[in-house]
Amino acid sequence: MEGQRLKVNKRTNTISRFVLLFLISTLIVFLLTSSALPAEKIGTKVIVRVVARDGQVIGSGVGGALVRIKNVETGEILAEGKQEGGTGSTERIMVQPRRRGETVYGTSVSAYFEAKILLDRPIRVEIGAEAPLGYPQAIQRGSKTLTLIPGKDVLGEGIIIELNGLIVNILSPSPKENLKGGKAVSVRAEVRML
Repeated sequence: MEGQRLKVNKRTNTISRFVLLFLISTLIVFLLTSSALPAEKIGTKVIVRVVARDGQVIGSGVGGALVRIKNVETGEILAEGKQEGGTGSTERIMVQPRRRGETVYGTSVSAYFEAKILLDRPIRVEIGAEAPLGYPQAIQRGSKTLTLIPGKDVLGEGIIIELNGLIVNILSPSPKENLKGGKAVSVRAEVRML
């Protein structure tokens, strides 16, 4: 009888050790694979407004602006599109004094680009813009680098990218006109803000 109890205890101990080893192995495998599994991606809205330095929003009247949002770490383009719409409220942008935190560009008459980016972690992005698309000879480029956080939308005023420069159109002489060396030339041009 004593021998049978020892055999049963020995068998129970062996089974208990096997079950314990199995549970520990399963836990280790779970912990290793769970960190490798991607987290759920959350849609994050981002509004970008491209504006002329000391001027208004770059709108459809000059061809709009190309906006590109790129992952700084990988170089992957997360969103790309065209800013179209109006130039904003002239009174609010060009005339009224501004107070900190006040909405200047984020009005219903302002052009903007909106993207919804799926993020599973905070990510550094570079937001680049080029404009005015309707005047290739006057295109300017600018960018900003910042961190986007999953689910933390950037709306309202949005991310402002300011471009320097002017649109210059030569009215005369025409590009097809033959000019003679040593003769005075009268140049007429139209110059305006982006």
